[in-house]
Order: sequence, then structure tokens, then C-alpha cells
Amino acid sequence: MRPKTVLYSLLGVGVLVAAGFMISNALSGSLVYFVLPSEYARAPDDYRGDRLRLGGVVEPGTVAFDDASLQLTFHVTDTIESYPVVHNGTPPELFQENTGVVVEGQFDSGGATFVADTVLIKHSEVYEAPPEGEMIDIETLKETLQ
Repeated sequence: MRPKTVLYSLLGVGVLVAAGFMISNALSGSLVYFVLPSEYARAPDDYRGDRLRLGGVVEPGTVAFDDASLQLTFHVTDTIESYPVVHNGTPPELFQENTGVVVEGQFDSGGATFVADTVLIKHSEVYEAPPEGEMIDIETLKETLQ
């Protein structure tokens, strides 16, 4: 083999290795694991400090919304384990008790409360528009969130 061919081959391999390393680092830093409350309860140390998506159902009787601070609190359960969730911001439009929810964020330093920066509601793919001319009753909405 000629020296130039060997040099170009080594440079090509080096560029591929460097690109693979950068892609691997970028992907591993942006991964967000999906866990259920019971999975987290089995091994909380495995997830300590990691960004997670915690999925389950909004536990009935645990929803509270503070209008002044816009702080939403509720519990997410998979019927085996339940964890309190704190979210600063308005709840999604379809948010209510006994609905599927996925919250994204991380557990606090004690590992007991999930601090969410995103709340996603699981819902059916069927969209039903409200009846024509019907307005949302603000008082009813507040009651469902308290």
C-alpha cells in the first residue's frame, strides 16, 4: 500500500470514531426514561438525579390547584405505588382525576416528590368538539381542579 492511502484510511477511521463518539454523547444526554411508580419504587437509586417520564393515572382526591401561585399538585399511581407530583403552571385542558398522565421532570433530592416541568395527558384519538355556542363554565373547571 502507498503511504498516502494508509494516511487517508487512518484519517477516515479517526473521523468516523470521533463522529460516533459525539453522536453517542448527544443521544445519551437527551434520553428520558419512562417509568411507572412501582418501577421507581423498586430501585429509586437507579434513577436518582435522572430526568424521567413518570406515567400512570391521576389519583382521585389528590388534585389541588393554587390560583395565586399557579401550582398544581396531585398523585400519580399505577395502582401499586403512588407518588406526589408538583407542577408550576396551568394544567392541560383535559387534566382531571382518573385520567392517564405522563409527567416529565425528576424526583426531588429526597426521592419522594416528583417535580414536573411538563404534564402530558393520555387521551383517545377521537376528537369531539363541544356543542356549538357552548361556553366553558369557569366555576366547574375550578371545582374539578381543587
